Amino acid sequence: MSIQNVLDGICQYFGGPFDAQTRTYRSSLVDGVGVVRRAWAKRDNHADYFNGMPPGTRTGSQIVVHIAHQRETRKAVGGATSGVKRVTYTVVLHCYIRSNTPFAEDAQDDVYALRDNLVARLRQDRTLGGAVFQAGEAVDGELSWIEFEYGQAETKDELTKNYLSMQFPVTEYVFA
Repeated sequence: MSIQNVLDGICQYFGGPFDAQTRTYRSSLVDGVGVVRRAWAKRDNHADYFNGMPPGTRTGSQIVVHIAHQRETRKAVGGATSGVKRVTYTVVLHCYIRSNTPFAEDAQDDVYALRDNLVARLRQDRTLGGAVFQAGEAVDGELSWIEFEYGQAETKDELTKNYLSMQFPVTEYVFA
């Protein structure tokens, strides 16, 4: 499996089917997510944050799925080329949040709710819909993790912007 296949599978798991026209995933099953992307957009469209949400939704987001690191470990098993390769990717969900709430405190609560929704989705299927062997889980007695970073809210013209990142390892095995 290629890194592009892993990235596409993770994007589909969090964002739904790929829309070739917009190069995005626009049918997220995660409450509060309008669009999932596999790369940063050239143009930031405010409507994408609220894509598919009911009119009047106060807070929306878009996610950029980024594979920030990759490591391959190998274990030889009989013969010159036979063996198992474990590929571990560090995945970062960069969540960009836009909120029209009257109070920035309510927008911050929506950031925490988004975090809870993303964790719930991650826990539904450790293979992320078959994209990887497992995500955010320990392998071979190692410790695993899911890590979050919260940005500082910025307000201007009654719009609150915020940032949340969710980082976790995913593992796949290659048998040769």
